[in-house]
Amino acid sequence: MKKLFLLFASVVLLSGCATMSETDKLANCKYTLKSVEISEYNVNSLSFDIVIAITNLNRKDPTTLKRFEGELSMNDTPVSKINLDEVTIQPNFTHQAKTHITVPMSAFGSKLLGLVSMNSATIDYHLTGTMYFEGPLGAEIPVPIDIGRIGGYNT
Repeated sequence: MKKLFLLFASVVLLSGCATMSETDKLANCKYTLKSVEISEYNVNSLSFDIVIAITNLNRKDPTTLKRFEGELSMNDTPVSKINLDEVTIQPNFTHQAKTHITVPMSAFGSKLLGLVSMNSATIDYHLTGTMYFEGPLGAEIPVPIDIGRIGGYNT
């Protein structure tokens, strides 16, 4: 019975160490909403190209983003869900995660629609959601993010 307990305790401690290591890697990631730009428009919808920069500040280990689920808002108006697929980010590297969304005109108020169509610098783009990273034994570690930028121009 004592050996079984020691074996179980060892497995729990090793898993805890692996989780701490993975948590340390995630703490060293930086997220930036790099750009939101209109790519197409018509009377029914607007299409946007969105770039999210994910920087792995860790100097030794890569980290794997399993998926991202979030929502894009413009001037506090939710306009679209955003999803990203799995990607591995090498140490000390910035990955530019790109996605394309199409938003129906009905999602915009008339004031916001005017600002968006002019690519106005007064639009506050905001992205909230959860990044899921690869953890020990295939577990996913959720990391909530809340990032934004002002204006429709690249910086």
